[in-house]
Amino acid sequence: MKKFVIISLSITIVFSIVIGFTMAIASKLALFELFLSLAPSNQSFSKANILVLGVDSAYGHRSDTIMVLNSDPAAKRATLISIPRDTLAVLPGRGLDKINHAYAYGGVELSKKTVENLLEIKIPYHIVVDLAGIVNIIDDLGGVPVNVEKRMYYVDYAGGLYIDLKPGQQRLSGKQVMGYLRYRKDGGDFKRIGRQQHFLRSMAKEMLKRDNILRSPKLFLTLLSYLHTNLNSRQSLGLGLGVRDAVELGNISMKTLPGSDMMVDGIYYLKPNLNKIKNMTEIFKAGSKT
Repeated sequence: MKKFVIISLSITIVFSIVIGFTMAIASKLALFELFLSLAPSNQSFSKANILVLGVDSAYGHRSDTIMVLNSDPAAKRATLISIPRDTLAVLPGRGLDKINHAYAYGGVELSKKTVENLLEIKIPYHIVVDLAGIVNIIDDLGGVPVNVEKRMYYVDYAGGLYIDLKPGQQRLSGKQVMGYLRYRKDGGDFKRIGRQQHFLRSMAKEMLKRDNILRSPKLFLTLLSYLHTNLNSRQSLGLGLGVRDAVELGNISMKTLPGSDMMVDGIYYLKPNLNKIKNMTEIFKAGSKT
């Protein structure tokens, strides 16, 4: 959730330095001027797949959000597949289990292998975001506009979760956004993933506003403390440029992994539809070589 925030901030950091931010900020971000000279075009990042995991450190060590992004900077296009966290998958070395358990058992590497096997694609890169930190980013932005589709009320005292949202277009704080994204009382993961994708589009538009571009150095430095990735600086910049173009052109496709409900020993799973998945991931296979 989360990748579009990273993208917008990464791109605009250089612009902020050029127009005359303080030397203290500029010195911390001076490498981005070098990144631009090394990667003057989107060709600094070839078409590739990236695993994006949202891990909420406040709610355990399972991956609450699982997405695979295929970025094609040359075509200025991006495709995103959201994977429900209850999806039944084979975890290498552990057997059948819910796919979000992979992160708890083996971190990002086991998560990556599990998703690669499920989708039958190669995923060379990953981005792990601490969702708890996104609350601070949203608050620094002054909130994010979201059209809440229905009344949402849910209280979990044991889990420390309190959701109280009224329907309609409104600007949500970081805490309210997390409640909006966690709400699952209206259809489980599929509804929740729909809200994630709706939020991502809204967040991307908010980040591209002029006022937020000018404030990007502070936001970017804050974001770094909540982010782990194996992308190097040059690749991050190239990826950012490519996905920014896709966002601005509307060439973003968001999909959800197809499947059907199943119960095993009283536990709910999503059984993936492997035939539909193969058709869905053709474009991702084309991006396996980097």
